Amino acid sequence: MKYLVAPDKYKGSFDALVASEIIKEAIVEVDKSAEVFQLPLADGGEGTLTALSKIFGAKIEEVEVNDPLFRKIKSRIGFFEDKAIIEIAECSGLLILKDEERNPLYTTTYGVGELIKYAISKKVKEILIGIGGSSTNDAGTGMLNALGMKFLDENGEELKPIGENLIKIKKIDDSEFLKDVRKVKFTVLCDVTNPLYGENGAAYVFAPQKGADENAVKLLDMGLRNFANVAKEYLGKDMSLSSGAGAAGGLGFALLAFLNAQYVSGIDYILSASNAEEHVKWADIIITGEGRFDRQSLSGKSTIGIARLGVKLGKMVIVISGSIDCPFEEYTKEGITSIFSIVDMASSLDRCLKEAPRLLKETTKSIVNLILRAKNF
Repeated sequence: MKYLVAPDKYKGSFDALVASEIIKEAIVEVDKSAEVFQLPLADGGEGTLTALSKIFGAKIEEVEVNDPLFRKIKSRIGFFEDKAIIEIAECSGLLILKDEERNPLYTTTYGVGELIKYAISKKVKEILIGIGGSSTNDAGTGMLNALGMKFLDENGEELKPIGENLIKIKKIDDSEFLKDVRKVKFTVLCDVTNPLYGENGAAYVFAPQKGADENAVKLLDMGLRNFANVAKEYLGKDMSLSSGAGAAGGLGFALLAFLNAQYVSGIDYILSASNAEEHVKWADIIITGEGRFDRQSLSGKSTIGIARLGVKLGKMVIVISGSIDCPFEEYTKEGITSIFSIVDMASSLDRCLKEAPRLLKETTKSIVNLILRAKNF
């Protein structure tokens, strides 16, 4: 049997590469003659740098930048040919922060701008940016500030680039903006289509997941509206309602409006770059998975991307997930053969996260054993 092992990350436990190693090990323990090809996936969020670096053979470097709360950390960036790969979760990600530190009123994308500045110093011509998993709602002002752009209040005083201050911005000063930014092509990997503000915008849809309470959400949304108006006056155009402007707490807006970025589907880009269709054609069975499979997974995450490719080519597709919140009728309608949860008993989330490697391996072994028995039945 030929198995294509193509999982995404299991958030809180391990990345897609580790997941693929665990699944492969389980397969060969049960099916001694199995052929296994590993294809770790991502969709623009956590794990994108690892996935793309594996695909392109990129060299990884570490750069000192500011984290979401302006603390110095080491963040990774990848380089191949004349291109750079940036994953914003590496420097401005939610998982960098402790639970009690999460509040998008005070977080920044400044570190993203520092990584961009570093990449430009290496004379790259294109920067690929995966913008999922952010802790921020600063509309990309942090990123732009690191590149030299200043945001001023009604008194002409420079504001700290955080979500709380969006409502105070009255003027943009680009006198020190890094001019070489204009020479670089920005390709953004993202499957979020939300506008910058409003009931479907960055604050109302995503800020609660980042630690914002009801009052903070309202303040952030008003700030996004204010910044959109200031940006419109500065740019001479309004891009706040563009698809994806609300991604990563409005970082998508800054990339689109100020850096002329081009958006592509994260999973489609990675599937194409990795030659996934040929790997699917080769395989008999596709095994994919992620930490939680729910209705959101059906809207464009890695698991459904590889699953749809498998279905298109008539392959059995099995999903192994930490938890499942999607009705049988909905995922089978997409062609997924079956979904298995790795949880083995009623227990705490902490226990499940800590035990995830063992649970993933045991579940995979059980599935492979079932496949072999059914084949010989």
